[in-house]
Amino acid sequence: MKKIPILRYNDLGNLMYLTHEHHWNGVVVDDTALEVMLRIEKTMQRLEVMGDDEQRWLWIELKAPGKRNRMEEADKNGNYWYKVLTANYEGFHYMVISNGQWRYVDLRSATYVGGERIPNVWHGNVSKSLLKLEKHITALVDSICENADKYNSYIDKNLPFSKRNGIIRRADLNRICPVYRTFENSQHVVEIVKKTNSLPLWSADKMTLRTYIHVWRILYEVYRTKDNYNPAPKSDFANKSDVEVFMRYNSKGREIEGLDLDSEQDYLKWEDENSSFHCMDVAYARIHLYAYKKKDYWGKNVSVADDHWFFSLSFSVYGYSNDVVNMLEALCDAGVGVVCDESERLLRIAEETDYVGITPGPNKYSHNKKVGNEITLPYVHDDITTQQVAEVIAATEWEPLRKVEAIKNT
Repeated sequence: MKKIPILRYNDLGNLMYLTHEHHWNGVVVDDTALEVMLRIEKTMQRLEVMGDDEQRWLWIELKAPGKRNRMEEADKNGNYWYKVLTANYEGFHYMVISNGQWRYVDLRSATYVGGERIPNVWHGNVSKSLLKLEKHITALVDSICENADKYNSYIDKNLPFSKRNGIIRRADLNRICPVYRTFENSQHVVEIVKKTNSLPLWSADKMTLRTYIHVWRILYEVYRTKDNYNPAPKSDFANKSDVEVFMRYNSKGREIEGLDLDSEQDYLKWEDENSSFHCMDVAYARIHLYAYKKKDYWGKNVSVADDHWFFSLSFSVYGYSNDVVNMLEALCDAGVGVVCDESERLLRIAEETDYVGITPGPNKYSHNKKVGNEITLPYVHDDITTQQVAEVIAATEWEPLRKVEAIKNT
């Protein structure tokens, strides 16, 4: 690949300040800037399409500011790496300039597809920065059209691993960086999960507010008093009834006033009117306690009579794993068997038989039977050394990078 001068991050000036933190819906550029943006898009169209909306992208290096003025980590050469993406759909043109992690600039020809073009008079005048970017992109695309393999090889060799996606065995991650270990006592977790799975399901032919509130209180109390970071004193719950705790801490607990706690009809009324407001959550929007009648349950088959009710405890966000284990233990102690589809996920985490995803932008909700959760690549700090980061990189199965290809005869 031809030696192309590296742009300085500061050369892009006001363009790089238009990040999504302050412009969630992007920035509609002015006419002069749009003209340059469209020329960059046309230049990128010399490359093969790489996604929806005729999308193309390239990784570029930017010389980072001095260490005292850096907003993010630079590579060993003192450079930032940014992805420049161009795309269009039915006359709507957009360009995204992203560090592949948490920082990106979103430039647009209009507010949305089919929307009226109303340039941002305060921030849309970025043509000077775009002209500098255009010169760089043009030289880069020229080089790729001459020899794409050299560009792809260069990116494969030099792109920081913090910008890449891969998976690592949890056992390897925990061995290399014990700070990532989920549970202090994994064997205890295994015992709790197995006990939960063997406990007969609680069921009843009627669901009432009193019944739901009682189980909810068991879970909420252990959630708060065994919190790893800011546990509540047990005195907060001592000598308080289930109803008092529920009305104080449930998002819609006060809505039970005037309802018959022993009426199934009133339970259904409360659930129907408040379920959209997280009333079935133990940890708000994170851990959920649902009551189901078997005939209305769409999950796996459960061993209760068709006209009976049972409880389901569920969660998705990995960071609440310890909380759910504490809840399952409390339910076991109370003899309340529940459906917990995530118990197998907890077991895989405790036994270290699954993988951890490593990605620039981890999704806290993402998991499957193979990958239990996602993290960013570990970085050097008080608990992790340079050697440990290198070992994690070596132990990770990295996805091949998407290759850039020139359209023939361009």
